[in-house]
Amino acid sequence: MKESIQMPKWMLDKWQGIADLLADLLSIPAALIMKAANQQMEVFITSNSKNNPYKVGDKEDWHGLYCETVIKSKEKLLISNALINKDWDQNPDIKLGMIAYLGYPIFYPDNSPFGTICILDDKENHFSALHEKILLQFKQVIELDLALVTSFELQSSEMINTINEKQKQLKEQNNALQKAKEKAEEGNRLKSAFLQNISHEIRTPLNAVVGFSELLTLPNLTNEKRDYFSSIIIKNSDQLLSIVSDILTVSAIETDQQKVNIEDTCLDSLLQDLEDIYRQKYDGKGIELIKRIPESLRGYKIKTDKTKVNQIITNLLNNAFKFTDNGSIEFGIDFKNNNCEFFVKDSGIGIPEDMQDEIFNRFTQTNETISELYGGIGLGLSISKAFVELLGGKIWMKSEVGKGSNFYFTLPIK
Repeated sequence: MKESIQMPKWMLDKWQGIADLLADLLSIPAALIMKAANQQMEVFITSNSKNNPYKVGDKEDWHGLYCETVIKSKEKLLISNALINKDWDQNPDIKLGMIAYLGYPIFYPDNSPFGTICILDDKENHFSALHEKILLQFKQVIELDLALVTSFELQSSEMINTINEKQKQLKEQNNALQKAKEKAEEGNRLKSAFLQNISHEIRTPLNAVVGFSELLTLPNLTNEKRDYFSSIIIKNSDQLLSIVSDILTVSAIETDQQKVNIEDTCLDSLLQDLEDIYRQKYDGKGIELIKRIPESLRGYKIKTDKTKVNQIITNLLNNAFKFTDNGSIEFGIDFKNNNCEFFVKDSGIGIPEDMQDEIFNRFTQTNETISELYGGIGLGLSISKAFVELLGGKIWMKSEVGKGSNFYFTLPIK
């Protein structure tokens, strides 16, 4: 981050004034503020003095430089005459004519090196205590400037990070609100479609019950017609009762008032009763009904809510028969991973892939056209899912349009 700190113009001008003042006050050819970076020394500020060979931006790799030694030692360095000093007689600055050197390290507030402040002479110079004192004073001024700028940069950086974080949070909140808005709009659309559909679904059997009840009062009604009208009334009454029951069930689920009644449940008997009901109900429709249960589970009992399990399978079978015109419907149970796994498979119209994640939601059908063609209010699968989860299991499906749907749900064995 320090390499990216922007030095303000007022500070650069101030440092330039320090270098020029040092050169004039001490009558030397060069006063420098050097910057250390990547094993190099760079001339950051150079005095505008006569015979100064150094230019801003000049760089030199570390290989025995005066300033390099100051950076590494973190101490002042004083060389009176490099030409007669065997440790410094090969120093690169000699090529520029600079044989005397006095320099101090400059540090950032965290004590990491910024560079050096130094004075150089082209003749032997022992530099007095006054030279050292003046140079040390300017070193402290520069370090205070660095502390000020670094603090400002840090605060600015933290402020920018805070602003960016807030903007990110706002963006996420906006996205969440947009999704919530879209979900709410979709929910409203589905509920509107549901209300329109349920209005139709309730009125249809209700009109039939009322209409055919009135026909029963006609004089001279034959026994055949009376029986026919009565069967229609009974059929539509059952349909109306089923719709009202589903609505009440959903209401109980949403208000957490759905109770669980655990009892010994014989799986074989449960499936057999369902097979008997659906064989009688759909006899002659041309659909093969297949029940599968392993011999090991015949007569096997588990502790669960028998009524709810019955309703789950009933809902799945009702859908299977509703959306299957020919072929077969297979239902049964298996034992997997210490769970009872129930299944209902059909060879019906199938469910589009983009609807498979939504099909268990309330008020959801694959589309309104399906509702118009096949009827129903789109609550069966959501009720089944709620019951399965209430009993500690999970439900899922696999489907392909035109090839049928497979529904599975598990119940823990107790």
